[in-house]
Amino acid sequence: MRRRIVKWTIIALIASVISGTAAFYYMRVYAPEKINFDLLTNQKEKEQVEEEEVPYPDWQERERVRALAVVMDNTESARPQSGLEYAETVLELPVEGGLTRLLAIIATDDIITVGPIRSIRPYIVDLAKEYNGVIVHAGGSQQALEQVEDNKVEHLDEIYGKNLVSAAFWRLPDRQKPHNLYASIDSLRKVCGELKYNLTEPPRQRPTLLSDEEVNGEDAEDITIYYPNRKSVVQYLYDKEEKIFIRHMADKPHESEQGKHLTTPNIIIQYVSYRYLDGDGRIQLIMHGKGEALIFREGKVVSGVWQKEPGGFTKFVDRQGKEIPLLDGPVWIQVVLKGMRVDY
Repeated sequence: MRRRIVKWTIIALIASVISGTAAFYYMRVYAPEKINFDLLTNQKEKEQVEEEEVPYPDWQERERVRALAVVMDNTESARPQSGLEYAETVLELPVEGGLTRLLAIIATDDIITVGPIRSIRPYIVDLAKEYNGVIVHAGGSQQALEQVEDNKVEHLDEIYGKNLVSAAFWRLPDRQKPHNLYASIDSLRKVCGELKYNLTEPPRQRPTLLSDEEVNGEDAEDITIYYPNRKSVVQYLYDKEEKIFIRHMADKPHESEQGKHLTTPNIIIQYVSYRYLDGDGRIQLIMHGKGEALIFREGKVVSGVWQKEPGGFTKFVDRQGKEIPLLDGPVWIQVVLKGMRVDY
């Protein structure tokens, strides 16, 4: 019995070899001369790259309407703020006392609360116009209010906007004035409708990096911006896994009202000239012309130049004059005075 099993096993092996040889003989004309294993490896790596998660996967498809340019308080008493996490762009701007103020460009129709809302300055009016935004504010410097009036800038002013406008705002009882003025995007847009403002044209977008392009630059994963008041010092820490910068202020995480960390894939440092207007420390920022800039993406930095013509849109270009593309997601633009310390 055992001999019979061995016999048939040998016969099966011989038959298998013969059939395999015959198959190879007849099919060899269809086989490639050389198998490119590198191609197979590259294809596998490509599929892995395509499957990698990005911080803001649906950024390009996001529905946008005309922006509200909300002027927000950024003193220690004003934090945490509401609505910053919904902004397309946030500009941080120096004001008197070494403090900063935020201009949040919000182009969503979501029913969200924004605030605390504060007053405008002339350079804030200019910046809001860049993004075609309806300015949301509470009063302002005399020069800024005259600028709004003379140029018929569309805005919503809680202090001088009369009952129709002021009804869209409210003050929280658990915060002290002037750090307690809020509004909702829904209430503000309803007032814009009553005033016949056009709310359909979304803000202009900056160019973004193509999916197959690499981010160039020097490593820069820890950024510190020394605004003069120590409570206004800003720090960004890069999270390699999430591919985002996490924002801190005065050595504490900068969070939203809901306790969510404020993050961004894009940070721009814009150095500007300035002059003092009076003994109270009010300053005028020179934001037309051109100046130095630093652009941070994916934990790297490139040095560039900002350019702006009067009434135009600020561009950030490399040394050859080519506009620097950003990553999908919000942008934080840190406007700093020339000579101010920035470490990275």
